[in-house]
Amino acid sequence: MATPRDIKRRIISVKNTQKITKAMQMVASVKLRKARDRVVNARPYFEKLTQIARHLSEGLPPTSSPYLRNGEAKNVRIVVVGSDKGLCGAFNANAVKKTMDLVRENKGKNVTLTIVGKKPIEAFKRKPVTIADRYLDMMFSPKYSSAETVGQKLLGEFAAGSIDEVIAVYNEFKSPASQRVTAEKLLPLAPAEPSKAPRTSYIFEPSPEETFDVLMPQYLVGRIWKIFLESNAAQQAASMTTMFAATKNAGKLIDALTLYYNKVRQSIITKELLEIVSGAEALR
Repeated sequence: MATPRDIKRRIISVKNTQKITKAMQMVASVKLRKARDRVVNARPYFEKLTQIARHLSEGLPPTSSPYLRNGEAKNVRIVVVGSDKGLCGAFNANAVKKTMDLVRENKGKNVTLTIVGKKPIEAFKRKPVTIADRYLDMMFSPKYSSAETVGQKLLGEFAAGSIDEVIAVYNEFKSPASQRVTAEKLLPLAPAEPSKAPRTSYIFEPSPEETFDVLMPQYLVGRIWKIFLESNAAQQAASMTTMFAATKNAGKLIDALTLYYNKVRQSIITKELLEIVSGAEALR
């Protein structure tokens, strides 16, 4: 049986851990507010940018631009966006699981991965997949220049024909308590959603083909930047939720250990009293 001193030491240790998890929860909460504001403010712009790019692509023949594709995709690139640090629950595990589901769905095709984040890179080392590109230290504090690095590399390979389809897997931020793992096709462009509203005719200067070629790099880099923002906000939310649960569990463990400490202490006192009474009785 553990001694009261051992139990007391363990209680102190758990209390110290609880202070750390509480502090991490508060830090994640502050970071989440900033990340959420960036995501909410960025969404309308990137949605409109995607709408314009899809509208432009509808009237262009596939041969008019290296950024257009027609037919079945044989070379598929999956872009997995995770985090560079842990302590965020199943945040990275969910993205890895979704990616492996996509790899199985595309069986028979040449599937390669572009991975952003230290944690998913470590996870995929033990998986039967081909990793084309790895990017570290981009998700501690996401920057637009990082999205440009990833986006321009993908766009160059797509234009050269080495990849036919680009799919992004990431955690989309819904609310502080909810993040949804999303698989989103970035290239080739999906057709615009049908609308009952009358279509507006535009006159392009320069030509639609030239406008489309200029717009595509902005579109892809913009989409990846939005994914970085969504993933960062979702990570902070997951970290805050995980640290809140850890702090709560530490409190429950402290209560249980305190109760056990009191029981052990009471048992020792009772035993000592019995020994004193027995000794006194023996002297009579």
